Amino acid sequence: MDLMLPQARTTLRDVGFSTTDRLQAIGYQRARLLLVFAGLGILSVVTIIMYVRRVDTVEVVATLLFVPIFLGFLFFRVPGGLVAALGASALYVVLRLPAIDAIGFAAFAGLIMSRTFAYLVFGLLGGWSNQVLEDSLDKLELYDQIDDATGLFNARSFVQDTELEVARSARYETLFSISVIELPVGPIAALGRRRHDAILRGLGRRLAESVRSVDRVAHARDDSSRIFAAILPETSSQGGATLSQRFADAIHGFLTSQGVEIERSKVTHRTITVPGDEDALSTLCRQFTEIDAQEHAPVGRTTAQR
Repeated sequence: MDLMLPQARTTLRDVGFSTTDRLQAIGYQRARLLLVFAGLGILSVVTIIMYVRRVDTVEVVATLLFVPIFLGFLFFRVPGGLVAALGASALYVVLRLPAIDAIGFAAFAGLIMSRTFAYLVFGLLGGWSNQVLEDSLDKLELYDQIDDATGLFNARSFVQDTELEVARSARYETLFSISVIELPVGPIAALGRRRHDAILRGLGRRLAESVRSVDRVAHARDDSSRIFAAILPETSSQGGATLSQRFADAIHGFLTSQGVEIERSKVTHRTITVPGDEDALSTLCRQFTEIDAQEHAPVGRTTAQR
């Protein structure tokens, strides 16, 4: 099998960094963080403008009361937004008590009602919008097939594709191999963030260009290792072993050319062929399933670092 097939290169590098995948890469946690900074920034600007224009101090504070409502619906959805809105309304009434005692409630009734209505609408609509955003990003993540770091396929895609290959092999009595390359996390992780990201993207492109269009290369990372697994349809154990060797050499050569200090012996390779190595395949799939569970952890849980 020729490692370099110019006429049959996969388009993973193009797919891996499409607009949709960038949205998938954001995730709800990052999107929420962006919203926090954006929202607080806008409210801060509005408040500063009001203060500079010598708007009544109580009204300046009333504008700042949108902040806890914003944080309430952002972290606790509609219930959090409504509770914070009611609290803000009560606090606004407290701020107006001296003027109410002096002039009477009637003079401020309309203002208090309008403020309360604005707080409640902001909390309700903000909470609903936040829920829609979270559900949308969760749905994108559910169908995420691309590894954000390399542009290759991710752990979830690998498990799904392996199941399809196993079923196809059993139905048509064919075989397939999986080339597995592992290297320690440390050498690349020790680099600066920009170099780290650039090297992983470059490595992903190099591997994507080095296989047939029918082969699928996936990348996953656990606490100690980076794992590259290439699904090779209609490939025997001998062909898979040859390709595994070439993959390992190519990865080591690329990293060395980029100034990454790593011993060749640290870049290990092995081949799994089905039928025959079902137990080894099952172990590998369990490992990738665990990695996928970490990468797509529910909101509030820490996701695995890429």
